[in-house]
Amino acid sequence: MNKFTLSALALSVSAILVGCNDGSGFTSTQSEAEQSTQVTPATGESALRNMSQDKGAEIEAILADGVKASPDGEQAGNLIDGNHSSKFLAFDKKATVIFKAAKAAALQKYHFVSANDEPKRDPKNWVVYGSNDKQEWVEIDSRANEAFTGRAELKAYELEGEQAAYQYFKFDLEHGGTDSYGADITQLAELELIVIAEAPIVSFGASNLTPEVGELVVFEDTSLVNPTSWQWTFEGGTPSTSTERKPLVRFNELGAKTVTLVAKNDKGESELVKTDFIRVWDPASPWAGFPQPTVTFTKNKPEHPGQAVLERVMPDLEAEIHRISELIAKRLFNNVTEINVFESVEFITDEYDFPAAKGGTDKNMQLMFDLNHIAKLEGKGDQAIRDEITGVLWHELTHGYQNVPNTGDYIEGTDHHTYLEAMANFIRIEAGFYEHARANIDWLDDINKDAYNQTSFFLEWVVNTNRNIDFMNELNAAAKVLPEWSFDAAFKHIFGDNRGLEVIVGEYQTYLKSLGKVPPYPTPVVGFNNAVQFDGVTVTTNASHIGIWGEGPEALADNDIRKKFNAVVEAPWWVPEYLPDILPINEVEAVNADFVLPQSVNVAKYSIATAGDNEIRFPTSWQVFGSNDGDTWTLIDEQSFTALPELVTTYTYELEKPVDVQHVRFSFKNERQGEGIDGDNGRLIQIGEIAIWTQD
Repeated sequence: MNKFTLSALALSVSAILVGCNDGSGFTSTQSEAEQSTQVTPATGESALRNMSQDKGAEIEAILADGVKASPDGEQAGNLIDGNHSSKFLAFDKKATVIFKAAKAAALQKYHFVSANDEPKRDPKNWVVYGSNDKQEWVEIDSRANEAFTGRAELKAYELEGEQAAYQYFKFDLEHGGTDSYGADITQLAELELIVIAEAPIVSFGASNLTPEVGELVVFEDTSLVNPTSWQWTFEGGTPSTSTERKPLVRFNELGAKTVTLVAKNDKGESELVKTDFIRVWDPASPWAGFPQPTVTFTKNKPEHPGQAVLERVMPDLEAEIHRISELIAKRLFNNVTEINVFESVEFITDEYDFPAAKGGTDKNMQLMFDLNHIAKLEGKGDQAIRDEITGVLWHELTHGYQNVPNTGDYIEGTDHHTYLEAMANFIRIEAGFYEHARANIDWLDDINKDAYNQTSFFLEWVVNTNRNIDFMNELNAAAKVLPEWSFDAAFKHIFGDNRGLEVIVGEYQTYLKSLGKVPPYPTPVVGFNNAVQFDGVTVTTNASHIGIWGEGPEALADNDIRKKFNAVVEAPWWVPEYLPDILPINEVEAVNADFVLPQSVNVAKYSIATAGDNEIRFPTSWQVFGSNDGDTWTLIDEQSFTALPELVTTYTYELEKPVDVQHVRFSFKNERQGEGIDGDNGRLIQIGEIAIWTQD
């Protein structure tokens, strides 16, 4: 069985816009089709470039004896692949990487880009050396106690003084500490080595990136370092090549076109390839020429029964991938010129320890399916298997097309991650392949808490209640145009400054309440903090309880009123049968719940919340006591509650006079009479949650 460690890929699309005007009214533009990281800002009189991706450049990792090799897909080559979403990982607190330049150069500065997860794995201390024979090394820089402030963050390190030229550069790296899993791992996403450019730094733009068929497009070289000759290649263009600085070209076929420029000067030449730079289209047929991803199949166990099942229920899998891809693109964009070109899908079947997963990148995706999982679905019928696979396709293929926010990293619990995954699952919901999860719609406070479920259904509600606009199309567009993206910024961009995230979520909460969904925590008291949620709080009881079923006193302080505390005052018939270990029942006059706070606080109010069932177990009366030593108690409140309460409801009480206490005791009685309360049926006291409100 193959086991994969699949790290979430930080999705990124960079856009470089360069404008110039030669007096003729021509405006040169570039797009996110830019494929090179070669261009760096000019410093002083010298243009700088990143030599890490030069043809002939090499990099290797030197690990200590006995250290496990880097995992597949996370090896040293990722440091110079131009992709900030990939990374190099070493299973040690130290790692050495050696970069070999295509030819000797004087290093001016270097860039580190932090990886996608676990900040403790970032390099913290390091030394940089240069060499021309890989034997004798000269220290050229060192850093200590460095720290990144975020994931996929680029940090630049300048070298002081005049630098000698070296062909080899060695980086001795040491991580920032043991990570959250207790592992000593060093990782880095990208290493860029910046030198003074000799050959041209290639750059170019075009007068129109989305021409109609046959429309004239003017291209212009905007390269740095004084090129003197040019060699252009235009995919599908007329002419197909040119040696002019500003060639005029027509494209007579629909689709995305790649443009290449090789610029030369007396020191050398450089090449820039912009894939899908020009999008030729027909406004009368806005989706004509849609570029389908290429689809390949890797059958690692072709004789497995699950493979036969897959091929039986999905005989036209390639066609299905193409169909879904085009429908997703049409859902998120207005025409073929706007889309992110999704290049390839490799559909891999094997035996895995997960049902399905995505690897590769979003433009060149790998979709892995477990054959055992497919085979086990055989008994559910062909349609169930087809729905399972199709639902995964809708979600994952969305990642190939959706716009990626300009800010943030793919880290669970952030707006960036939630946007990507909630949108993908919304697309799956809208296609009809996530209905099994609809029953789990619940209260939503934090949209980043459950991106795949609660937030995706929240987005569905926003779409359904704003039919006057194409909300999902506009949300996708906002990710591309907003320089500082967040859900709040996107909602204000779409709905106006008065309708940000908080307002929209508030309206959704009103809708949830109409469905009978309520917050799973005690209703907050404005201006007060719940001392029960402070770190270090303990809660105990004097009564026998059903802690073995998770209904012990700790359930009073878990901030979830649906997880209940149940104390047994008189044992019902089922206790001897199912819970004999709690017998004999403690004989108590009242069930006490004793809270010990980390320190004395000023208590002004408290709340008691009912659970989701058995309202007859709610106490009929109680007293509240305060103490600062746990021995001497003072009565601070008492209440009675004779009527049956509402379920999953918070009842808040204000003390006649606030008190400073560290210990709070709630002493409950249930003297309710009737069926299911007394006699052989037993008597319990059940509470969903307690809150102690303080302004401290």
